[in-house]
Amino acid sequence: TPPPLHVLRTILRHIQSAPKQSFPKESSSDIAVAANDNPLGRHVLQQYKLYKDLSPTSTKSMQLRKMAYDYAKLNIDLKERARLHELDGGAEIKLSPKELSRRAAARAGLQLPEESTA
Repeated sequence: TPPPLHVLRTILRHIQSAPKQSFPKESSSDIAVAANDNPLGRHVLQQYKLYKDLSPTSTKSMQLRKMAYDYAKLNIDLKERARLHELDGGAEIKLSPKELSRRAAARAGLQLPEESTA
């Protein structure tokens, strides 16, 4: 697995790029936290700081690293899946029947005849 700092940055990038939601403030004394700061991002940072002193070879450390890496990889894969789904879905809606026919013919190595306007 990659170094923990790379995984942490990947997870935080994903959290920051997620759609913004409004979260209630935890307390009125929490002025230092920016209004758009995400509680999930704070939680992830707290967990990384909590376990930073674990020995890299300990079982707990290895489990946490693997779980963080799997989560980061899952987010990357889900983002790619959504992108591919967007590209693949709705060809019938996005394209006219004439264009669908032209593309199907092109895949078969054919060309549709020109339309006559008469």
